[in-house]
Amino acid sequence: MNLNTETFGPIRRLLAVGGVALAGSVALTGCSILEEAASDTTSDTEVSSSQLDAAADAASGDCLPEPPVGGDSSTFAVDCDAPEAFWTITAIEADPGLTAAGEGEIADPQGIYDICGDSVGAMVPGEAWTDWNMIWDQTTGNVDYLFCMEAIDKPNAEGVTPVVPSATDECFDSTQYLYGTYPCDAAGVDSVVIDVVTVDPAEWATADAEALSAECEGDWSYYLPAMDQFGRTTAVYCTA
Repeated sequence: MNLNTETFGPIRRLLAVGGVALAGSVALTGCSILEEAASDTTSDTEVSSSQLDAAADAASGDCLPEPPVGGDSSTFAVDCDAPEAFWTITAIEADPGLTAAGEGEIADPQGIYDICGDSVGAMVPGEAWTDWNMIWDQTTGNVDYLFCMEAIDKPNAEGVTPVVPSATDECFDSTQYLYGTYPCDAAGVDSVVIDVVTVDPAEWATADAEALSAECEGDWSYYLPAMDQFGRTTAVYCTA
């Protein structure tokens, strides 16, 4: 299984000089950054040389904006009280012994789980979003930093609360990489929770969404599996 996910749209799990990742250091979402590409003016998939240097000082408990890197910036972490703070770093490891291929694919997620925990990236009903990213050298494939993130419980710029829906009548946009809780009159909302069946973590990799949907109650129209970037189904939403 090659892992290269798209949490932040144009930001991929590649941070170039740096999951979300930095390649040469490019940013991967779930991400990497390219060292050779690290100039002080960067795209949404690159970190600047200043950001790469700052990543060396980052620690668990520091905060990041929603797209965690990119743009004309000299910083990596942001003040946790700042309006743009969206993610909390839960772990960060330099030289984790991982190698990215292609555009930042990690073939085996176990190295990510070892650092971030087995539930990273899983859409667990009622829980805050989690994700990972990395800074990697696009030339050699070496991962310079891998970091793990948990969303702060506050709405983003689009008004989406980064908590996975869990209750009847909560609304979400099923086209998004991570299911969040939306105001039901928000643009993009296409699903209203009627019932939700949660899956035991031991069965995430093998869950049969169609079979589980038979456990749903209420007047629902269709079911949606909450499938994460690693192909694990953590819940089944029966929706209208």
